[in-house]
Amino acid sequence: MEITTVTLREADERFRLRSLFGLNRDDDEEVVVVSGDVTLENLPLDFTELDTWSGLTATNSFSGLVVDGDLTVTDWITNWEMDFGPFLLVRGDVRAKNFGTSGSEVLVEGNLEVAQTLAGIYNHGRTVIKGDTRAEVVLTEQHAFEFHGRLNAEIGIAGNFLQVADPAKVQVGSWAGHVLDLRHQILPNLGSRSMRALRGLDSDFWDYDRRQVLSAMEAGRSLLRASGPRQVGRETPQSFEETIREVLRQARYQEQDRWDDGFYTCTRESEEPFVEVWFSEADEPAEADEPKAPEELDPATELRGYAEALIAAGYRATIDPDDDECLQVRR
Repeated sequence: MEITTVTLREADERFRLRSLFGLNRDDDEEVVVVSGDVTLENLPLDFTELDTWSGLTATNSFSGLVVDGDLTVTDWITNWEMDFGPFLLVRGDVRAKNFGTSGSEVLVEGNLEVAQTLAGIYNHGRTVIKGDTRAEVVLTEQHAFEFHGRLNAEIGIAGNFLQVADPAKVQVGSWAGHVLDLRHQILPNLGSRSMRALRGLDSDFWDYDRRQVLSAMEAGRSLLRASGPRQVGRETPQSFEETIREVLRQARYQEQDRWDDGFYTCTRESEEPFVEVWFSEADEPAEADEPKAPEELDPATELRGYAEALIAAGYRATIDPDDDECLQVRR
């Protein structure tokens, strides 16, 4: 790997940077250029961090980074600053575990393969992928994404800022938000006005808080919700209430959340502490005409099922004498 610095004027002559990015910068500002294929542990796309990472000294901060080859990042590429950031041009393919941008402009001329999350957080930046893209989750809040090749992901959070060149080349398991073509027209057969696809994410990320998402990416944490029921271990490291929830999850009962009706629990302190279990409606129930809306559940049937599952697991589950829509569960 060879790392050098050149002026923006020289970099523009070699790579046509001003035609690729909105660079309102002086010609004598400096750009980092990496020649050939390169493998890194991580890449911080913020001005001061880029200076430290490169080991080079700029008169001010470097305007951006050009990788004249393929870029492989073992862990993460992240850009935390929402309003600005150094540009990134990769003339080959990019492979990374996680890739998150905010205020930076990014252009990948080859393919992009992200093991977990590709996220764009803010509207001052823009990310363009000329080749094919693959990731677990593609998430944009306000950040503009352009996908010119194939796009494959389990979940797409489009946020009305995700554009694709060819809808026939898109394979995304579930969508939240509208998807646009390169002329900014809504594509009727892609995307969804419903946000229910968010339930495929861990609940920590349903509001896709910027710092939470970027922190998870740098920690190597997938945004996806864990599939299947979690294993119930010894009760010592868990609260009694959490153990009850685990029993109900393993019995394939839905826990109430933002979009789904299901069970809700609460611990009651008394001489003999117990857990109350109710059937509760979703915080944001599906609209009647919403596609793939879940079937309505019968509260009385669900409550009987909760009791049967808990009794089978060795707990005492009885109807609250003062509320026939509530179970009281004791050891």
